[in-house]
Amino acid sequence: MVELTRNEELILLSIWKLKDGAYGVTIRENFQKITGKTLNYGSLYNTLYLLLRKGLVATQESEPLSKKGGRRKILYSLTREGEKVLGTVQKMHKLAWNDVPDLAMGKKK
Repeated sequence: MVELTRNEELILLSIWKLKDGAYGVTIRENFQKITGKTLNYGSLYNTLYLLLRKGLVATQESEPLSKKGGRRKILYSLTREGEKVLGTVQKMHKLAWNDVPDLAMGKKK
């Protein structure tokens, strides 16, 4: 299995959640929504670059924005390998947390 850092895992999850709308700004916003932490753009794009090199994400350019001088966005999507790795991580988390009471709410299963 490909080893992922926590940031890589959460960025992959953000891309999966955002579907066709996954680009730098939206990925960063979703990461902040999940973690409550602000990820600076340097860290974000460095991590995206590493995920590209691992073959877990792919990029494609959007159409230019309709406003004057509109730029293209770099859109990110999971590759089949990225989906497989994210699924494996999800399964691992479920197994690891199986039979553990809900610590955040102080409840037991």
